[in-house]
Amino acid sequence: MKLQALTSAALCGALAVSLLAGCAAKQPASAAAQSTGQKSHLTIMGTEGWAPCDNWDEIGEYSAFQILNGWLNEANLDITWQVIDTAQYPDALRTLLASGKELPDIIKVHTLDDSLLLSLAEQGLILPLNDIIDEYSAGPARKAFDETYPYLRAAATAEDGNIYWFSNVQNKYYLDDPNVDGFFCVLYRRDWADRLGLSEPKNLDEFTAMLRAFRQYDANGNGQRDEILAVSIDSFRNGIAQWFDLPTEVIALDPQQGKIVSPWHSPHIVDYFTYINSLVGEGIIDPSVAYDSELYHQNLEENKVGALWDYSNAMWNDTAVRPADPDVLYVPLMPLPALDGVKPAAMSEPGQMVWEHYVVTKSCKDPQAVARLLDIVYSEKYAQLTAFGQEGLNFYYDKDGVLTSYALPWNTLKEKRIAEGAMLWNGVLPRVQNVDMRQQVATCDDYKRNVTLALLRYDKYYPDQTANFLALPTRQEAERINELQNNLNTASRELALNLATGVIPISELDAEVEKLEKLGLSELLDIAQARYDRMQRTGNN
Repeated sequence: MKLQALTSAALCGALAVSLLAGCAAKQPASAAAQSTGQKSHLTIMGTEGWAPCDNWDEIGEYSAFQILNGWLNEANLDITWQVIDTAQYPDALRTLLASGKELPDIIKVHTLDDSLLLSLAEQGLILPLNDIIDEYSAGPARKAFDETYPYLRAAATAEDGNIYWFSNVQNKYYLDDPNVDGFFCVLYRRDWADRLGLSEPKNLDEFTAMLRAFRQYDANGNGQRDEILAVSIDSFRNGIAQWFDLPTEVIALDPQQGKIVSPWHSPHIVDYFTYINSLVGEGIIDPSVAYDSELYHQNLEENKVGALWDYSNAMWNDTAVRPADPDVLYVPLMPLPALDGVKPAAMSEPGQMVWEHYVVTKSCKDPQAVARLLDIVYSEKYAQLTAFGQEGLNFYYDKDGVLTSYALPWNTLKEKRIAEGAMLWNGVLPRVQNVDMRQQVATCDDYKRNVTLALLRYDKYYPDQTANFLALPTRQEAERINELQNNLNTASRELALNLATGVIPISELDAEVEKLEKLGLSELLDIAQARYDRMQRTGNN
């Protein structure tokens, strides 16, 4: 197998010359030698993984990649990996597609919108996958699209009935329930509350009183009133908005009603921003921390965050704070009532998800080789190696047969070269994962475990994103989405931030929402509703 990192120094020349299926490529010393037998050759272009291997030329030293390499050899596949720096990738991809040069056989196209991808399909630059899978798959890929992840096919089927890309995919299950969601929520410092003699809050007023007490009585003990609530205020993805029965996105799904909705149309929007604005005024929310990731982590590590938003079972926040306070304990809250007569909602992560796209280009002359690759990518062994790594190195099975991670830190994964596959190659091949929810609570403390499992039974929630519930847009819909969505999202974020910080008075909310309407809010709601209805008719959601 050939590996080639294309970074800024070589990018221009690489796009002009090296993006050819037979180009020379650098071979890591530890990678398997290229076979001289009759093999099918594929060139795959993408980005580097995300951690902990920060040098693509070293990927052959990692045991998970060596296992993948063995599977590819068994399938008589010889791969040239063309890896471009993540920051350079959007421009590199567009330049390549416009160049008229021969294309790699497979390209990651996660930076291109649906409208452009459908246009490329119409031009014949990318090939339908359904014929390749149906005709040449030995089983795993066909089963993945038809049985294991049926929403994979539904989410990628275009107007003409063809599938033009394959994707990352996830399915979560719990005991005999084949499809369960994960959940996000607000987590608070239980150790601080215990130290101050405060009970767990049962409603919004008690939660607010707790946050005030953290500051008044110097919960972190540094002599300053700097204990904060760290949540996003330029979006509705923060858990607290859901306590006011607000959905999570500008264009969102209410699964209880089967309707596409917007928080800007909610009757509770004024109450929500009145509350958030009051917390900003008291200093409980620091606007700069609320939307700056670096400042957020700095405040977290400095032991200043009294409550935050994250996965209900997240352990990494405790880990980040522990050097400053060994007693740290973030405990998730069930949704808290914020308004009389209004049931608060939870915020879910869909258990069945499809994200990011990889396409087969017109330059590919060996569809059977693509099918063999997809049979590996959508196999059970690949899913385990990609998402969890290797038994005995990255995980073990407990007495109940539950896969349990060793939760090794990144430096250990790097030093021992035993990272799970997704960390290494999620930039050039998809991430595929089947997640037993028992895995996700196996190493939690009791508080996180109990709330996570209780949320599985909670009957009012909004998904944290809507895309996985929508059929692929028609070409006309995609073009209109492309024209409107970015401007609307930007205006929504700016309005939310300005209302939260008092730059725009809440009394002017109606006039501001009317500006969103002029940017296409209701039109985009109608388009999304039509796509949702089409997805429902497929019977695969």
